[in-house]
Amino acid sequence: MFIAQIIASQGNGGLEKHVRELCQCLVAQGHRVLVIGDPLFNKTLPAEVERVDLNMRLSRYNPWLLYQLYRCLRSYPFDLIHAQANKATAMLATIQWSIKMPMVVTLHNIKRRLALFNRFNHVICVSRYLASLINHVGAEVIYNGIEVPQTVAINVKQRFQLPEDKPVICAVGRLVSAKGFDMLLDAIDGLAVSLLIVGKGPEQQVLEEKVALLKPNTVVRLIGHHDHPTVIMRSVDGVVISSRREGFSYVLNEALMCGVNVLSTDVPVANEVLPSALIVPVGDVAMLRQRLEELLQQPEQWAALMQAPQQLAQQQMTLSYMTKETIHCYQRICD
Repeated sequence: MFIAQIIASQGNGGLEKHVRELCQCLVAQGHRVLVIGDPLFNKTLPAEVERVDLNMRLSRYNPWLLYQLYRCLRSYPFDLIHAQANKATAMLATIQWSIKMPMVVTLHNIKRRLALFNRFNHVICVSRYLASLINHVGAEVIYNGIEVPQTVAINVKQRFQLPEDKPVICAVGRLVSAKGFDMLLDAIDGLAVSLLIVGKGPEQQVLEEKVALLKPNTVVRLIGHHDHPTVIMRSVDGVVISSRREGFSYVLNEALMCGVNVLSTDVPVANEVLPSALIVPVGDVAMLRQRLEELLQQPEQWAALMQAPQQLAQQQMTLSYMTKETIHCYQRICD
């Protein structure tokens, strides 16, 4: 197939990672892929993926941007158009009437304007929760997949000068309010535990100030960006996802693939694959503290609860499985 992928983001987060890896896998499977995206994103694509640059910093309603998209879609003999996330979907919806070819759109995150997804016959959702929000008869769930990490564990206590007598947990993600790292710090204040926070972002100073006020029994290191966060995950006693909201948590997927214990707030996709004993309400600091303390005292029980989710991840959350299911979706649409 010759597939057009439309992405309007200029960032370098989970959405961009998904599109980049999906395109690479589709090409490896023998398909031709052309990405219509912003130059900042397109330059991160592997060489084998074709691309057309559009200035995606313009509004989704900008007539010039929409005309360029229309002209591009009419200039190539695509078999299928795939719009990724809200802005690209909105742009495609505006010109949809003038493009007579199969289309599919993917919902990646919780957004206010979801009605536009119902304009399309085929919708991919990256979680069951997102699929429930649009209540679309043509929606199907395909979890974002990753390569199984090949990293190995290190001695984090030695590397980051942590106490030998305390368990070590970690949290990974951009330092923003949505990730709830401030709540996690409140939850562990006074516990005999060490915490590594992996990531950088605008909340850095706020978090540093909170760390400085923690009781001495609790040790926290903000270690910044790490090229291979799964190295840290493999090396700790547990990974905590304290997010206030998520579309799809790559951190969860990576932790599952690494065979690590996980505790999460009630966010997708954690609340779809983890048992209820490993899910706490969003914003409930007291419950997060209580559950974490219990699990750290019973590591064997924690590990036992993780067996089924880890098996599910190995089966349905790999890059190869995601690519296979996406191709099946394309084939059904084009038939």
